[in-house]
Amino acid sequence: MSRVDYYEILEVERSATTDEIKRSYKRLAFEWHPDRNPGSRECEERFKVISEAYQVLSNPDKRARYDSFGHMSSEGLFTEFDFEAGFGDIFGDLFNEVFSGAAREKSRRGNDLRYSIDLTFDESLTGCEKTIKVPRQTACSGCGGRGAAPGGDVPCQSCNGRGELQYSQGFFAIRRTCPTCGGAGRRILKPCKECRGEGHLSIEHNLTVKIPGGISDGARLRMRGEGDAGQRGANGDLYIDVHVEEHPLFRRDGDDLHCTVPISFVQAALGDEIEIPVPGGNSAITIPAGTQSGQTFRMKGKGVPRLEGRGSGDLYIDIHVEVPVKLNRTQKLLLEEFARASEEENVPMAKRFVSKLQELINK
Repeated sequence: MSRVDYYEILEVERSATTDEIKRSYKRLAFEWHPDRNPGSRECEERFKVISEAYQVLSNPDKRARYDSFGHMSSEGLFTEFDFEAGFGDIFGDLFNEVFSGAAREKSRRGNDLRYSIDLTFDESLTGCEKTIKVPRQTACSGCGGRGAAPGGDVPCQSCNGRGELQYSQGFFAIRRTCPTCGGAGRRILKPCKECRGEGHLSIEHNLTVKIPGGISDGARLRMRGEGDAGQRGANGDLYIDVHVEEHPLFRRDGDDLHCTVPISFVQAALGDEIEIPVPGGNSAITIPAGTQSGQTFRMKGKGVPRLEGRGSGDLYIDIHVEVPVKLNRTQKLLLEEFARASEEENVPMAKRFVSKLQELINK
């Protein structure tokens, strides 16, 4: 073949993008490949020139030199052309696209569905069962999902009931979904009256969902096969998004729980035994004398049950020492007397702070 412009060979504009060049190359290479045109010398030569053009224009450096200098002699710029590399590139991509596309077209799996469920904090800890109503596409009982009335369908003549068409030429064997029957393999002549030829109906189903103890807010459960019915029996799945309401006292951190408990400064100073909330009830905890605000006590195994079934997390009691906001005259007098009787050893943190502050001032 006489040498012509590479852009003309690939049927693209000189401003074409790399993707546009690649798409055009795939189309032309498939059309002119020798195995699709056995015995044609013209097609073989045409295919070689198409591949040569693609080798140059798909490479940014080669394309820039080609745009600047045009064609070179066999000893010049474009002697790097690799026919086999071009062949592998196009048909590797082509096989991937054609066969993956065919696989997608043949798939008749039903749609996945999503549902949201609300739980109380206690339900999330202990686990529970919930009954939900889910509207989903179900195979029509009148026609068994075929979409046709009894005796109202016949094998598709285009694909002989296979649901797909096969094209073979040389080493090519390409299967595509039959466009006449849409892959069903049969043509509906008389639609089912119940589903009007759709093969499925929207029906509300009652489902029992088992919620495991320890589930967290934002978790997602999967119920296999509880989505929409597929045309060939493969149902989709149902995904359930879990929302857990906040607790007025507990804050969850993984499998652990935190609870802030206020105590008076008298309880903190003298010590006390107080009742605190724990999941499922109350429990007693001893506050030792001299407890400081912000101090944390750990109750092992009183947290959230672990989903894998290996015990529970812990409960952390964060102490907050509350200072009275209103004092009567008697209380003020007693506190003033207490202050006069107090020694620095009773307030070690304040003593250390004053000492460090004094060091900074004297520098």
